[in-house]
Amino acid sequence: MSAKTYMQQYKKATVQAAGPEETLILLINEAVRSAEASRLEQDADKRRQLLDKSRRIVAELSSSLNMDYGGEIAFNLLRLYIFINRRLADAMSGEAKGLTDALRILRHVQETWHRAVELARENAAEQG
Repeated sequence: MSAKTYMQQYKKATVQAAGPEETLILLINEAVRSAEASRLEQDADKRRQLLDKSRRIVAELSSSLNMDYGGEIAFNLLRLYIFINRRLADAMSGEAKGLTDALRILRHVQETWHRAVELARENAAEQG
């Protein structure tokens, strides 16, 4: 088997074994990674593919929000995800500032989710 095949199997196993929090972190990390990689990509088609990958991940994150349970927080996240997606779409059309805006917000969301998961784990450890 090739190294690429092993890596694909590893990624698949990692996602399958992940709980909801880990899955969210994996997704947001990949959205940021793909958007950042697009900055360095010289090939226009590959760049659009990376941006589209990031955009599809953000769309998936927004569709997973529970607006009934999450209330104002879920609504605000939805607005952020819509903004990020719009700016990624702008970047796909060649607007450089779109990527800058999308990455700025994506990184903030990434940091926030990392901290939220960390706090949830700390609280669970204290209670359990």
